[in-house]
Amino acid sequence: MTNRPRLCFIVTNAITATTFLPGYLRFLYEDGWDVVLLCSDGPGLDNLSGVDGISVHILPMKREPAPVRDFISLVRMYSFFRRLRPDVIVYATPKASLLASIAGRLARVPRRVYELWGLRMETVNGLPCKVFGLLEWLTARLSSIVIANSASLATRCMDLGVNGGHRVVTLGHGSSHGVDSEYFSREATMPLLDPETSTAIEEGAAPVVGFVGRLHPDKGLDTFLEALQICNEQGVVFQALVVGEEEGAGTAKAINQLRERIPVILTGHVDDPRPYLRAMSMLVLVSRREGFPNVVLEAAALEVPAIVSDATGCVDAVEHDITGAIVPVSDPEALAAAIALALRNPEWKNFGSAARKRVVRDFAQETVWGLHSAAFSGSILGSD
Repeated sequence: MTNRPRLCFIVTNAITATTFLPGYLRFLYEDGWDVVLLCSDGPGLDNLSGVDGISVHILPMKREPAPVRDFISLVRMYSFFRRLRPDVIVYATPKASLLASIAGRLARVPRRVYELWGLRMETVNGLPCKVFGLLEWLTARLSSIVIANSASLATRCMDLGVNGGHRVVTLGHGSSHGVDSEYFSREATMPLLDPETSTAIEEGAAPVVGFVGRLHPDKGLDTFLEALQICNEQGVVFQALVVGEEEGAGTAKAINQLRERIPVILTGHVDDPRPYLRAMSMLVLVSRREGFPNVVLEAAALEVPAIVSDATGCVDAVEHDITGAIVPVSDPEALAAAIALALRNPEWKNFGSAARKRVVRDFAQETVWGLHSAAFSGSILGSD
């Protein structure tokens, strides 16, 4: 038996858990919680289950709508909560959050925390938007508290009326789990670039304008590619580095077609993005929606300034003309102008130093984790 309060963290996919949560869950254990992770099966979970103080349980969940499978997952989750009897459940990612909020309420879990990392409804229209909005409202309504990982996301959630009657809060300066500024440091030991990318950058002999993330329309890649074409037509000297995996949207094909006219290096998925970020003169992320883009903070820790859109979440990641630049969403002309200006601006390198200072000051992992742990216990936001 343990006298520790029991916390169950639920996410949909194993990749989310293994990418973002290992250090976080370990911190929660060291902060006094009995920690249980619940997610779908996937690579890397064996390593996570071997960490002292963390118990991993597998519960299949589908990321996309699947009514029959979702109902089965809901019943299994309810049964699991009844057996586990957690004091707190914390859930993030859309499907896991919807199921956990319903199952947690039915199982009478005392404290149900919704970690809001983004709003899918922002980039769809018509009936899908209404459905996503209803599900978002229901998830929030069934939760004890809603914590958005950026101030603009909290505001957007309230403005759209999907907050379920709750005041949506942001802890500290935002972010769901902060940044390890020692790991993401130019002085840290890290792998070399793959030989093909390294050779291409060396032969290109021009500043590198980069993107790191999912090759998905929500990330504004069409705006990015159009802006690169405009820069090329205007005689701006650069080479582009695109790091990420295709998600079935045909983006990789568009990039490969663009390579016939301008220098674009496409790497596909990489296990460690740090050497690729370090090779960039700037990171560009002009998403149409985000929660709080981690990659911008990771680049900042590596002293790489960013140009981002003024979309939800992105606008929180950069201080304009201090750590980078902010441009209107879906505006390739404005983005092209910002890229050209940055490449001409001798002060741009100073933006990188300022960006790292901001990360170290405002987004240290233990600070962010500590704020969330306190909120889970109710010591910041108060009990229900």
